[in-house]
Amino acid sequence: MSKIVGMERTSSFNFKQPYLGSAVMALLMGLMATSTWAESTTISLTLAQAIAKTEQYQQSTDVWKTQQNINDANIKQSKLWINPELSITQNGFNSDQDRELEIGISQPLDVFGQRKASQQLARLSQSQSDLKQKIYQAQLELSVKYLWSQLAIFELERNLMREQLQVSQDNFNAIQKRYQAGSLAQVDVDRARLSHAENVRLFHQADLQVQLATRQLSHVWGESDKNIQVGLTPQALWPMSAHQQVQQNLNSNFAEKSRQLQVLEAKASMDQLKAAARPNPTLNFGVNRTKPSSQSSEASTDTALVVGVSIPLNIFDRQQYGMQIAQAKQDLLSKQQEFYLKQNALQVGTLLTELQGLEVQFKTLEQSQIPLATQVQKKTLLGFSAGKFAVTDVQQATLQLQEIRMRKVQLLKDAWQRAIEAESLSLGLEPSQVMAKDAIAQMNQNVWQDTQALPVVGGGK
Repeated sequence: MSKIVGMERTSSFNFKQPYLGSAVMALLMGLMATSTWAESTTISLTLAQAIAKTEQYQQSTDVWKTQQNINDANIKQSKLWINPELSITQNGFNSDQDRELEIGISQPLDVFGQRKASQQLARLSQSQSDLKQKIYQAQLELSVKYLWSQLAIFELERNLMREQLQVSQDNFNAIQKRYQAGSLAQVDVDRARLSHAENVRLFHQADLQVQLATRQLSHVWGESDKNIQVGLTPQALWPMSAHQQVQQNLNSNFAEKSRQLQVLEAKASMDQLKAAARPNPTLNFGVNRTKPSSQSSEASTDTALVVGVSIPLNIFDRQQYGMQIAQAKQDLLSKQQEFYLKQNALQVGTLLTELQGLEVQFKTLEQSQIPLATQVQKKTLLGFSAGKFAVTDVQQATLQLQEIRMRKVQLLKDAWQRAIEAESLSLGLEPSQVMAKDAIAQMNQNVWQDTQALPVVGGGK
């Protein structure tokens, strides 16, 4: 990664000074030397290394272990019976009254499978958490991949700006020689100085983008590393594996799997409502003890065992409307699943088609336009030095070369954006969430909130 030390101070030009050409040359040489030293101390970082470092750091919160413990406890809770009720009743408190003491225990029975339905919901909740962990992992990898690609593209842009800065310096030297020979006006030299100063500023800007992208990438594994670089050639940087990756992702679309789990949850909720709608009996067991009053001729105490069953009369509330709502949700989820799969396939196909078109343009730039524009610029500069071309010809050829080079950078940016979008959609993820600057921070925030919101499923009271 290039570092520009003290650049803002050394690039403050006085355009009226006649020795500006040597000052600009010294500035450029210092700038290039600084960049060369900085790059010699950097460490190349592959995408796999970046993902591994991020995963190791993000797992330190143990949030998924916490969710697993909660889901395990939920499953155990759903297996518990409803607590029995103890009732104690006594009649007669005066000495002249018969005393009757009743002690009873009531135990609701699960005849129609309410506990079984609660257990199924608890298991589905665990499956949802497992799926969310896989979604988190996929989002994490795609977010790191996007940040890594941005760093690589900004490195390429800085390299191109460095090359353009050298072209600008060569132009300035040639214009200054023509001026010293008396064939150009002072205003032509001043324009060349202004153009070169702008190229210096653009190099500063490109170098700053690299520094920020480096920090942003290293932040996701909890560091602020300034000594990493990707260092790929433009050809190696093109997302060639996007099509193959999308095909693999379509077989494990998380949005589809999530909807499948939602359908199962809707069915389990329906089963739970059906079980609750049936009259589950309550078993009553107790002892009835009767003690005669002191004035009674009977002195013995009678003790009787009492056993009974109480059955609720589900006459009015049979959960009929709750089941109607659950059924409507289940039907809608099935329709949504079919609709989503079709629309998602169309979106992914469009993105891949666009990516193919961008690749054709990129190869045309690489193989034809850039070599031709470079050749034209060099020949124009040679012709200008020999007095055959005007300053405007050199400026036009230089500007054309710069525009084509920047077009290559833009094509790479567009290609990576389309590739990340296609891979995200093929996994059932939202691309904007993956490519956001604070994507991983938002992902962690959502996971923590989901953990706190995990319900307690089933169980006794």
